[in-house]
Amino acid sequence: MSESSGPRSVPPPELRRSPAELAASGFGNFHGTAVRAAADFFIGRYGPAAAHAVIEKLGPAGRAHLSPNAPALGLLGTRKYPYPFVGDMLRAMAAVAHADEDVFIREIASAGVDTTMGTVARLLVRYLGKPADVAKHAQELWNVFHDAGRITITDLSDREYLSHLTEWPNHDLTICKLGVQAAARLVERTGARSVEARREKCISWGHDYCLTRMRWTP
Repeated sequence: MSESSGPRSVPPPELRRSPAELAASGFGNFHGTAVRAAADFFIGRYGPAAAHAVIEKLGPAGRAHLSPNAPALGLLGTRKYPYPFVGDMLRAMAAVAHADEDVFIREIASAGVDTTMGTVARLLVRYLGKPADVAKHAQELWNVFHDAGRITITDLSDREYLSHLTEWPNHDLTICKLGVQAAARLVERTGARSVEARREKCISWGHDYCLTRMRWTP
């Protein structure tokens, strides 16, 4: 039986801000805890030499965020990192690892979620007893990782829901995939089986917002 068929958390028009307005105000960044976790995962799996190869693949703007000889490449959990840099870093990591990008993103998203939810978001974890709880707290969970973006959940049932993402500046396709896989990992953490997250609309495809269908077996 459907628990909700209407949208949630939709602000009145006068309070909405366009992605361009948000980007001009400096929004469109990843919080550092998950970015640092991604670096730790990569170094632990592929080694320091691979990490240095990633730095070599990045341009000057990307290298400015990194310290080659520091732990986790100098990435700090207390900082925010722009989407273009994080997207470039993840693509470089997948290339250095000779990994399928989608498989790599799924692995790195799980590592980032598990680390972040074990540190800065402990209070939220206790409420995630079933997938519907992930949907209920979708905006709070999103805000743990990002400094912009509005989540609206519709069509929530005991087996699926739709997630609409708007007001999201500096869209990056890799970051979009990462967000989808992070949400899937959160659903998995509730004990759900056969979790499938599928993008049905994407800003990168020319749509006005990103739409993900989340399905699972109870």
